[in-house]
Amino acid sequence: MTFSEIVQLMGFLSPAVLLVGLCIGFYYFKSLNLIHKAITWYLLILLIVDITSRIFAYFGNNLFVLLVYSLIELVVFVYFYYKYIFKARHRLVLGLSIAGVLYIIWEILVFKIDVKQFQTYAKVVDDFIVITLVLSFFHEKINIFKESKWDNFRLNAVILFFFSVNLIFFLPYNFIINKSAGLQFYFWLGILIITVLFYLFLIYSIWKNGRILK
Repeated sequence: MTFSEIVQLMGFLSPAVLLVGLCIGFYYFKSLNLIHKAITWYLLILLIVDITSRIFAYFGNNLFVLLVYSLIELVVFVYFYYKYIFKARHRLVLGLSIAGVLYIIWEILVFKIDVKQFQTYAKVVDDFIVITLVLSFFHEKINIFKESKWDNFRLNAVILFFFSVNLIFFLPYNFIINKSAGLQFYFWLGILIITVLFYLFLIYSIWKNGRILK
């Protein structure tokens, strides 16, 4: 097996992991709590976006999918945190989230297919606001110091780590995408590894919750 064939096979690792996660999620679905049911639906959205991105890439360019994905991901996480995680209103964070959504919509409306000029500001905004949501959760828990149990602490810590690393990866995107193929390979390999690890944690969290409540 050649190196290029190995790289191509690695590209299928992400949807394969998501598919396994969905099988586990829907198997335990009735036993899951609301948070882990929401995570299962999130995995389904990720799989749909992954497949759509591959279809667009096959016919030419999938950069537009990244913008749409950033919008969907941001809306999903804002809804998730305000529906299931936050106990306080966090109006400032909500205002920032709405501004982020509007900005990404504007990016989508003015999108032009130009790989060399393409910037991942939409994904950076998405990552930044998700990080803000997580930090707001930690701030909320610290303020409620009498609470003996910090629910969902591990989940939020992993989300914070994943989106922080994502932010670091996507900030120099335009610089990297116009450099050598070798640098691009390590860039996408790093994203693939951190993404798959994030998916595996979510799947483990679903499995553990389903086993406990079943």
